Amino acid sequence: MNSSPAFDPPGDAASGRYAVALLGDTHYDAEPESVYHSHYDESNRWAKIQHEEFRRNGEMWRGRCRDLVAAAGALARAEPTRFVLQIGDLVQGDCDDPATHVRMLEDCIRLLRAPFPADLPFLSVLGNHDVRGKGAREAYLAFARDFFTRQAGVEASYPSFSLRLEGDLWLFCDFENCPLDRLSDEIDGARDARRVFLVTHGPFTADESPFWRWRLGGRSEEGRARLYETLSRRRAVVLSGHTHTTAFYRHENPFGGFCEFTLNSVWAAPELATAVPEADRPEAYGTVRRGEIREEDLGAFDRDHGFFRPFLREYFYGRAAGHARLHVSADAVSLSFHPGAAREPGRVFRLAGPAVR
Repeated sequence: MNSSPAFDPPGDAASGRYAVALLGDTHYDAEPESVYHSHYDESNRWAKIQHEEFRRNGEMWRGRCRDLVAAAGALARAEPTRFVLQIGDLVQGDCDDPATHVRMLEDCIRLLRAPFPADLPFLSVLGNHDVRGKGAREAYLAFARDFFTRQAGVEASYPSFSLRLEGDLWLFCDFENCPLDRLSDEIDGARDARRVFLVTHGPFTADESPFWRWRLGGRSEEGRARLYETLSRRRAVVLSGHTHTTAFYRHENPFGGFCEFTLNSVWAAPELATAVPEADRPEAYGTVRRGEIREEDLGAFDRDHGFFRPFLREYFYGRAAGHARLHVSADAVSLSFHPGAAREPGRVFRLAGPAVR
């Protein structure tokens, strides 16, 4: 990763405290489908499912999701905020035309940034939908490397790069193409960092899905085991998305411990604006199985959850959609989750105590 010397957006740098506005997956899209999907390859074997997603996205971006972003922007205007962080899958993708894909990205970022202060930096980590479709990866990276480098104010090797803010190390990675040993090496080498934040679209902690490719590191069991220890020793905070669920995991183990928060902003149905979980005790982890798990996948599913379960101390899991705010200081890191377009938090999570070097 290319490490930047400093990240200095507007804010009160003297206190060492700062806040970050958080958006999960957004899957920006528009109605009618022809706006962005007129070139879509109908021979795609997933075409039926994708058309269902186009309809879902168009409906939710007609109103609800715009309200969600407006609420996040209003809070950023009311309280000093250092930057906006979106955790991948900015757009639906599936344009099958590079020029249309770039137009979708430009329209999305313009819409998402509008409610926030104009000078507030906007950062995102690469998500699988951001590079989905014919020519999409090349189009996205050409756009994102220029845009997000300028937003960070540093030279960054997007999509995997790092930056410093108030002495904290922020790591951004392409979850499907991230050498975990290199990630662990960078964390181990940053002994002077006050705190460590890892931003990844695909979660590190296995969720309730059996699909290994939804996780940072995939099948790299040795690399995941080392990163687990590295994150724990540094009391790191992991911020992720991808699963269209909102979840919180606090791990306490012989190495130390770390927290992960997975955020969802795909407000696919009105009832998802809730802070009521499907499960909220460590004993329930791994029991809320999403979708059908084939017999041949069951062993891997149980193994993955068994890896984390013994040292899981807090657990929150549900299909909730919303936005969040992260508050960081030397004393603590906390996250307020705002369901739907709420401006008051539905739940507050303590992600870390005093900084550990």
